[in-house]
Amino acid sequence: MRSVVIADAGPLIALSRIDALDLLRGLFGQVLVTEEVRDEALPAADYPGKAFIAQSFDAGWLACPGPFETSWRPTNPGLDAGERSAIAAAVQMPGCLLIIDDRAGRAEAKSHHVAIIGTAAVIGLAKLQGLIPAARPVLARLQPAGYFIHPRIIGAVLQDIGE
Repeated sequence: MRSVVIADAGPLIALSRIDALDLLRGLFGQVLVTEEVRDEALPAADYPGKAFIAQSFDAGWLACPGPFETSWRPTNPGLDAGERSAIAAAVQMPGCLLIIDDRAGRAEAKSHHVAIIGTAAVIGLAKLQGLIPAARPVLARLQPAGYFIHPRIIGAVLQDIGE
């Protein structure tokens, strides 16, 4: 297991919407986020699952250690503030794992040799680690909850874990 895990807002919101945010705690112990990601995940407006994210911060396993100082700039100017900050933090912490789904963000992180995992793979890993009995029903709850992951990605994860 990686000693440092950093998350972008998208996976946090997706997992919170399907009441599966605790999978991150079960897999990784503590997950770090940047201030920008925290602000995206906890906006002023309410949304389904927001309370789970707030509770995770209160419990301390989801943590925002403060500003990450860096002069790093992405090669892709289209990344949002949360993605930019999460990748910048990961670049500063060699060997960390970044949880990110955005295609452009994943490409940017890979170009800087940052290890990445997406929401679907997190759910697959949770099944392999015995945290859930099956990944398929959990993955099936994402799209109705408003979070789209391409069926090809879901199929690849399910194949990888033997479901």
